[in-house]
Amino acid sequence: MNPRRNAVLAVAVMITAVGVISATIIWPPPLTAPLLKESTLDVSARPSEQARTVQQPAPVLIQVAISPEARVKATATAGQRDLRQGEWSEFTIVIDNAAGITAPLVVESEQLLTSENDTARDRWLRLEIEPSGPLSGAPRETRTLRLLSRDSGIRTAVLNINAGQGTQDLGFRSDVMLSLRITKSKGALR
Repeated sequence: MNPRRNAVLAVAVMITAVGVISATIIWPPPLTAPLLKESTLDVSARPSEQARTVQQPAPVLIQVAISPEARVKATATAGQRDLRQGEWSEFTIVIDNAAGITAPLVVESEQLLTSENDTARDRWLRLEIEPSGPLSGAPRETRTLRLLSRDSGIRTAVLNINAGQGTQDLGFRSDVMLSLRITKSKGALR
């Protein structure tokens, strides 16, 4: 045991803990409560008569942690992962950005369709990230991940998440394996 090394590690742990606590106090996590659509309220009606439509937030699918060394680690959350064949489904990606990176968040997969006419059995997925621009550099932010499946059934996709060259984590911790249950759409031929 090296006493000098232990002292340096203790100081590093304390600095990290103070930074995490400060970031949580200064920048609280985004609200996840359902949002109320203003266009559905009738202001002339009494409050008990108002029909309120609540828009549910997209469920969190992936937690991304970018370390101070700019390494990306991604983790899939537990929960339902249901899609409908041929229809877009929205999920949330929560990004904890300790490095303050401002490069775009990139999601890649070998299961992504390469064109409209792609008939390869192993490629069946389309995805979009919104907003698609660079990260803000804030300690915590969210992005919407939109998924569309060409096929129905239970499918598995491996998503690789990075924020530019050199940010992939060692040990493949930036890869997320998702098991998706895709129900057949009414007009599908497959």
